[in-house]
Amino acid sequence: MTTRTELSIIIPAYNCEAWIDDCLGSVLGEMTDRHELILVDDGSTDSTPAILSSYVQQYKNVRVLFCAHKGASSARNAGLRAATGEYIAFVDCDDRLKQGFLAKAAPLLHAHADLCIFGIERVWLNGTREDWTVCSRFFAAASDFADAYIREGRMMIYSNCNKFYRNDLIRRAGIVFEEGIDFGEDRLFNYRYLRACSSILCSEHIMLEYVQRKADSMSGRHVPGYFHTVMALHQAKTDCFLAMSKGTREEERLRFAAQDAAGEISRTLERFTDHPEEIAENLPLVENMIFGDQAPPSRNWYQNNLERARVLREYANTLCNRKERNL
Repeated sequence: MTTRTELSIIIPAYNCEAWIDDCLGSVLGEMTDRHELILVDDGSTDSTPAILSSYVQQYKNVRVLFCAHKGASSARNAGLRAATGEYIAFVDCDDRLKQGFLAKAAPLLHAHADLCIFGIERVWLNGTREDWTVCSRFFAAASDFADAYIREGRMMIYSNCNKFYRNDLIRRAGIVFEEGIDFGEDRLFNYRYLRACSSILCSEHIMLEYVQRKADSMSGRHVPGYFHTVMALHQAKTDCFLAMSKGTREEERLRFAAQDAAGEISRTLERFTDHPEEIAENLPLVENMIFGDQAPPSRNWYQNNLERARVLREYANTLCNRKERNL
């Protein structure tokens, strides 16, 4: 009798010869015949393809797909097309599963929720470790999850690597990763998936080490069009949660949207310290959004932490009041 595949773990890999063994070692030590591992080489130019091929020869439930270099979204989509498991998990090639991952995963999967969210341990480049997690609870309706997120936040909705997704739901809804964008494809995937969900299970268990291996992450490199991109992501996020929510009051919804916009503006301004080359492109957009035709309080208002916080707080309040008047 053929054993049903309970979980497909998809790992995109690109030029990761230095740490892919560390990642795969954390996965393969606990796998059984109820799990499959799908490795997707995204056109690597180092020894990554050879390393991945060696695992296929050793393990019967490991498959490797070789693709032209099109980025992580394309690689994940290739993995999704090949996956046979009831649930899908994504792991980045520079991360590690915590010991006991699959043992802790079993009761979450057996709850048969449409989405499971769990905690991670963030490992920074300097070796500092920080736990990011959620409160353990079950939402019988996605609208209840949206209500809680609008009121509380802290649901870890952005990443793909701390979640289990139902494969059949992904296929029925035709959800894929958007290709050809610089960042935020994981958020967009999650927003589309959330809209298709019914039940959502959150677990406080820390099940994955999210490891920063190099300094050229989004926070460490120049990103052209950063402000346009994050405000588009903000719009997608608010559209998702406001459409899903059924139990929040209008003032809660307004506050949620305003504070999220202010948060994205704040992160844009904070990047200027490490990326002064982004000031010329993004500061005029930010100031036009906040002040309109009015002059900023000072030329370098965004460099003063207290002044910046005050401006953004007042902007969020103004945004709420403006929308309330337009209801």
